[in-house]
Amino acid sequence: MGCLKAFVVQVGCLLILMAAVVLAFVYRRPLYDAYRHWRGERPAAAVAYAAPAAGGRSAEESLARLGRAGGPAYVDLTAGEIAALLDRDLVQASQRVFDSVQVALDSNTILVKGVLDLSRLPRDFLGPFASSFTGHEPVEAGGTLVAAPGGGVQWRPDRLRIRDFPIPRKGIPALLRALRVEAGKGGVALPGVTGVGDVRVSPAHVRLYRLERR
Repeated sequence: MGCLKAFVVQVGCLLILMAAVVLAFVYRRPLYDAYRHWRGERPAAAVAYAAPAAGGRSAEESLARLGRAGGPAYVDLTAGEIAALLDRDLVQASQRVFDSVQVALDSNTILVKGVLDLSRLPRDFLGPFASSFTGHEPVEAGGTLVAAPGGGVQWRPDRLRIRDFPIPRKGIPALLRALRVEAGKGGVALPGVTGVGDVRVSPAHVRLYRLERR
């Protein structure tokens, strides 16, 4: 009788676990929205994404002014200019495995979204969820932007989702490696940015302060 009771309990636990997995899949979007609300993030509808500014020339000119002797104390970059820097280097580095980059700015946060060509990623990257995806899928990531030692700027992504599936934070480095992006201990270096002493991100712009060298 004791063995039968233990078997029934095990079956019951398994059924409950299966039900929880099914419910989590069905209600993944509202659950993800609730998670974002708990983190204090704005709803996706309230965030305005920008495509890369034409050619990225304005961003390059602003960065050149910041690094010039006697240059300004700070320069402001728009979401479109940040997107242009990423499109110029990150997209090209990945050979367009990651494409159609767009950027949005939030308080102290850079949000990046685009399209991921899953057919060109390692087969085991998504593990047991691989069969749930096919071809090109939308991807969205977010993280802080901080000044790095030596005058560079790093983006530190701490959340990522492919379509409606959130990827664990510890899985983000694996995706960056698959995109051929070199990520140091602190995060991903923002391409072409030097001579920066501090960073402030607001919904209006990214303000890069000049590095005061002694």
